Amino acid sequence: MPYTSTLDDYYEEVTIFDKPAMFTPLRINRKTVPPGYYVYELRHDDEFKGYAVEIGHRIVVNHWGSLIMRDEVELPRSGCMEIDPYSLNYGTGDCRSMKEYFEKYPPTVKPPKSYER
Repeated sequence: MPYTSTLDDYYEEVTIFDKPAMFTPLRINRKTVPPGYYVYELRHDDEFKGYAVEIGHRIVVNHWGSLIMRDEVELPRSGCMEIDPYSLNYGTGDCRSMKEYFEKYPPTVKPPKSYER
């Protein structure tokens, strides 16, 4: 079983699709992530050039790393989507811990669904 990251581990603030996220090269223990945040995994290229080329809920082969985000990424029904390698940018912020990230980027509250009367 691969080592999974917890919220106490080191992360790097990055952006993906111009949205802030925290990156770790490990898999994230999803049970440790508070409500209002999303976990995604990245797949690297088959040539091992060091590019993230796919984002998804679960990446099995060529796992590059994991992201925690407050913004949801709309994925197709398959749960994975190819990405431009340059859509993931490293070193874009100053957060080094999840506590710092949660304080800087509190979860967005979705409005309640309206009822039909």
